[in-house]
Amino acid sequence: MRLRARPVVNLNRIRKAKMIEAFLHDAFDQTPSGLRVLDIGSGNGDICAYFSANNFTVGVDIQDQFRPEYHGLPHCVARSEALPFADASFDVVISHHVIEHVDNHDLHISEIHRILDADGVCYLGTPNLSSPFMRGHIGNPMVLKYSQMRSLFERNGFEVEEYYLRWLHEPDRYHCETRLGRFIPTPLLHLMRYWFPSQCFLLRHRL
Repeated sequence: MRLRARPVVNLNRIRKAKMIEAFLHDAFDQTPSGLRVLDIGSGNGDICAYFSANNFTVGVDIQDQFRPEYHGLPHCVARSEALPFADASFDVVISHHVIEHVDNHDLHISEIHRILDADGVCYLGTPNLSSPFMRGHIGNPMVLKYSQMRSLFERNGFEVEEYYLRWLHEPDRYHCETRLGRFIPTPLLHLMRYWFPSQCFLLRHRL
């Protein structure tokens, strides 16, 4: 994993945690509770702390950036391409805007597949190089194009469900700050998906 400055560690990420929780609620038909959760690229620990209220949660990042108040939560320093966990160790894996910081996308995804339980779910969010509206990551060659995403996940053993369209179309349910999506017809949003500045997915083991 590449070491880059991450100003996000200074931000409040609780809204992102609630968004991810809403996606996982869809996946499990209930609010995630009593699960083993791994947050890759855990940053300041906000997302770990949020999920730890009802789950066993572990954070992992290339350096310890947890807020002081979270230092009692399980977390470790490691690269996402070589995670120090046994096979099928987690029911949920969170990879929120991490893949654009790793040198080997396939290793990142294959490691997630390895440590994820057969009935588990991975939430993955990533910027979209195909979008003319993408902010940040300018000059970063590791950002994926939309056309590369699904094939990457599928060749590493995952079934893929896209969620960004739902996020835009149901902002209240999915804690989306952008409100205009609710007024755009779903077929039109679907056609616009190549231009979304970010994408988010739920990944499950392919049967």
